[in-house]
Amino acid sequence: MERGKYNLIYEYYKCHILFGHLRKGEFLPTIEQIGGTFQVAPQTVRNALRKLQQDHLIDVSPGRHTLVVHETTPEETLQVTRQYYLARKEAIGTVYQVTDLLLTPVFRAGAQKLTDYELHEILRVCRQKNAGIVSISMFCCNRMLNAVQNQLIRSLFADMVSFFQFPYITSFDEETSEEYQECHRNLIASCEALDRGGVFRAFMGLQSITQQVLQGFIDDTSQTAAVPDQISFHWQTYRDRPQHCHTLAARIIYGLIKGKYAEGEMLPSYENMALEFAVSVNTARRTVGLLRDMGLIHSINGVGNQVQFSAPNWEKLRRPSIQKNVLMAKESIELLLLTAEEIISRDLLRLDETRTRDLKNLLADSKGLCGLEAIVLVTEYILVLHPVTAFFETYGKLLEFLLFTYPFLSEQQSTMGAGPSAPIEKLTRAIDAEDSDLFAQGYMELLREVGAKIEHTANFLQKRS
Repeated sequence: MERGKYNLIYEYYKCHILFGHLRKGEFLPTIEQIGGTFQVAPQTVRNALRKLQQDHLIDVSPGRHTLVVHETTPEETLQVTRQYYLARKEAIGTVYQVTDLLLTPVFRAGAQKLTDYELHEILRVCRQKNAGIVSISMFCCNRMLNAVQNQLIRSLFADMVSFFQFPYITSFDEETSEEYQECHRNLIASCEALDRGGVFRAFMGLQSITQQVLQGFIDDTSQTAAVPDQISFHWQTYRDRPQHCHTLAARIIYGLIKGKYAEGEMLPSYENMALEFAVSVNTARRTVGLLRDMGLIHSINGVGNQVQFSAPNWEKLRRPSIQKNVLMAKESIELLLLTAEEIISRDLLRLDETRTRDLKNLLADSKGLCGLEAIVLVTEYILVLHPVTAFFETYGKLLEFLLFTYPFLSEQQSTMGAGPSAPIEKLTRAIDAEDSDLFAQGYMELLREVGAKIEHTANFLQKRS
């Protein structure tokens, strides 16, 4: 994550210099202040500043403040800002939807966990002379995310910041904006009163302002300027360690759960698998090796690879990359728990009668392998409710991490017996009664059940390593 944070800091200050938020002759915050805002080590900040200096945007003098040396005219600044956001015009609206569905519940939970000291830190930032909507919002975001302690949501937030660059349109005047001034006063008052709910509401007010300002800027600009080729949003969960075979393994496991691959059947050849999944033959080979270690595949010399269930080879699965995937599965459960209730309560009943009946039948037929199959079914149900590409991709990645734990949960199933069916029964009753609250309860019980087993797996792998 440190390399990702280094890039985040670099892009953040590069854009704000080019956008005209930081002008020639002005100073960047100190290394300590930047490190505190982004929650990184001083050396990570220095690496980002060194890159900015190489690009002739700033001048870093030992023992002195970092000076902005890049100079642009107001016309150039406006042109850069227009080009940047017009290229993201189509994606920005959908990313805001993802933010509302996934990040807002996390910020709410994080606000409730803020310590008195952290509230006083937010208060200190609010009272700083040069603090504005950008620096205050960024500081609050990081404190709330730190309180939740989930690296997956932090990586999602980092990619969203990189996409939006915490929009600051130079035409927006904080001093004359009554809405901003009210939010600022409310944030200060809430911090002073140690009112965490008030802090969250004031913070969300700041987010609403930035969204309105940015959307208004894009709408006005698109009327007079040509819209360039669009840039879509992607969550780079594998930013520092591409593991294509892990992603492919999850896709094949999904095929096992959905009945595409049955026990005793042969998998496609490496060459055909590479074509089907658009990967290299080497990736296909490594994936099969991983699935073999997981106890899902048996390789037959001269014949091929057969789907055959057996106990995982724990000695080969104790490597750090596997443990990190299991940890991401655990964090996926945490993130689903934080967001599922709000998403389901909004949209449970939007599906038509046919889809609802199909879901009920699937739940009835599910064997409930530690609840994982039911979670896959319900998560797919949620994905259908939100056919937004960015949301589908984001929630789909959480599902991918859960699928990766299938063999480990299967092993626990065989040694510990079947898990309770009460959550699935609750989901079925909720569908019959069209009760979104009951449905959310059942889904969250399933998540907690599977989360406990993933936690057991994570502890087991750590002990063996």
